[in-house]
Amino acid sequence: MPAASKQAGVALITGSSSGIGKAVADRLAHDGWVVYGGSRRGTASKPAVTAGWTPITLDVTSDSSVKTAVHSVLEAERRIDVVVHCAGISVAGAIEDVSADEVGQQFATNYLGAVRVVQSVLPAMREAGRGRIIAIGSIGGLIGLPFIGHYSASKFALDGMVQALRLEIAPFGIEASILHPGDIQTDISANQVEAQRTGPDSAYHDRFKTTIGAYDRSVNAARKPDVIADAVVRMLRRRRLPPRVIVGTPNERSGVVLKALLPPRLFETILRRTYRL
Repeated sequence: MPAASKQAGVALITGSSSGIGKAVADRLAHDGWVVYGGSRRGTASKPAVTAGWTPITLDVTSDSSVKTAVHSVLEAERRIDVVVHCAGISVAGAIEDVSADEVGQQFATNYLGAVRVVQSVLPAMREAGRGRIIAIGSIGGLIGLPFIGHYSASKFALDGMVQALRLEIAPFGIEASILHPGDIQTDISANQVEAQRTGPDSAYHDRFKTTIGAYDRSVNAARKPDVIADAVVRMLRRRRLPPRVIVGTPNERSGVVLKALLPPRLFETILRRTYRL
């Protein structure tokens, strides 16, 4: 794909009201893409107007909302060249403390939300014989993180889905990839949902609070979402999308490498010491 031009293509970004989604939408619009930014806030995302992209209502937990949003873009532009799926939430708590309903809330957004978007855009991409789909995962989707284990599980599921998707859609000229960021300064910590059973009566309460506090401090001190927008641009400028991209600090990237190389018990020991568990 060529570098920025006056009409680079049509892009649909989910989760665009803030954080990574907004940074990606802003950057692609700046680079000449026709950008539609989907979020539950929809047209209430006023900053989008000045950034040169069109906000639309898109709730990834709703089949009808996703289908309506995708249809509106196709009706206006007759095509969708790129989808960057950024919508996501975090539900925190020990595995024992998070109810099945709360796990369902986690997966409804992070995994099933991606499935809904992918299923809605693929028919038009198949008809066009081209298209690119980039899902935003997490390094927590490569390493199971304590006390946000269901968040990790949803991102692991997303990674596995993209692996399978790539093989299925390649004959139609469509590509898919997943970008796994490390800590990025977004509202994910501020908006994090703590499971109802994480209170003082939980057997895990003290360690849960200590670990989540450490995560929050890391997010607050992390790099801005622009680094992920830059990574998305680099991916789109490549002739072919790579299967997976990891964007993180040297320590974060080395953690992924060490997990693959070290004996599992040794790597687990490192995690225990890192999080003082």
